[in-house]
Amino acid sequence: MSVSLGGRIRQGGKILASGALFSVLGIGGMLVSVLVIPFMRLAPGGAKARQRRGRWLIHTFFKAFVWALQASGILRVDVEGLPQDPRELDGKLLLPNHPGYLDVVLIISLLGEVSCVVKEFVFDNWFFGGVVREAGYVPNRDPESVVVAGAEALAEGNSLIVFPEGTRSRLGTPLKFQRGAAHIALQSKAPIVPLIVTCDPPLLDKGAKWYDIPVETCRYRVRIQAPLALDLPGIDQLPPHQAARVLTKELELHFNREVHASGNHAP
Repeated sequence: MSVSLGGRIRQGGKILASGALFSVLGIGGMLVSVLVIPFMRLAPGGAKARQRRGRWLIHTFFKAFVWALQASGILRVDVEGLPQDPRELDGKLLLPNHPGYLDVVLIISLLGEVSCVVKEFVFDNWFFGGVVREAGYVPNRDPESVVVAGAEALAEGNSLIVFPEGTRSRLGTPLKFQRGAAHIALQSKAPIVPLIVTCDPPLLDKGAKWYDIPVETCRYRVRIQAPLALDLPGIDQLPPHQAARVLTKELELHFNREVHASGNHAP
C-alpha cells in the first residue's frame, strides 16, 4: 500500500522520535545504574526496602518512557482489568504473551512495583544491570534456578511477571510456550493471571529493527484477566515434567484462543 507524502513525513518524525527515545532509555538506564543506585544503597532499610525502591524507580522510568511514546504518536495504550489497588496482584504469577519488544516496558509501567524474570544478558549488562539487580528481578540463568527463585518471590508475596514464550512470538503462527512458567506455577501454587497483549499494527515484533515504525499509531492493548480456574484433575499426582507439559498445553490453548479473540494477527 502506497504512503502519501504527509504519511512519509509523519513516519520520518516517528522514526526520529523512536531513535531519540531508545537512546534515552539506554543511556538513562546506564546513568541510573552507575550514578543513582549507589546512593540508593545508602538509604536506610534492608534488602526488601532496597528492592521496593529499585522497582519503584524502574516503574517510574518506564511510565515516563511510555508517556513519551504516546505523546510522539508512536503508540496508544489501552488497558482493561487493571485493579485499582495494585496489591490485588500480590502473590500472583502474571503471564503475558509477547508480541513486541516493548511489552515488558508497557506492563511494568502499568503495574508498578512487580518482580520479573529477565534474560541473563539484561541482568548482567552495563545499561540496566545495576537497577535490575537492585530491584531483585530473577535472572534467567538456568531452568532450575529460575523455578526456585520465582517460587520464592511469589511465596514472599511478590507478583511475578514471566513471559512463557521466552521470546517474541512470530506473527501468523500459534503461540508456543516453554515449560518454565508452568514449573513455577506448579511449585509455587500461585494463582495464574493471564495478560493478553495485542498490538495493531505490529510494532517492533520479532525480526523488526528500531526504525521499523508504522505510519499509523499502534494500538497496544493489555487485558488483565481474572486468575485462571483450570480443571486439571490428577495433575498433582504426575511427575513434575509431565505435570508441566500438561499445564503448558492448557496455557497455550487459552492464550491462542484469547489472542485470536482480541483481533491480533493470530492464525
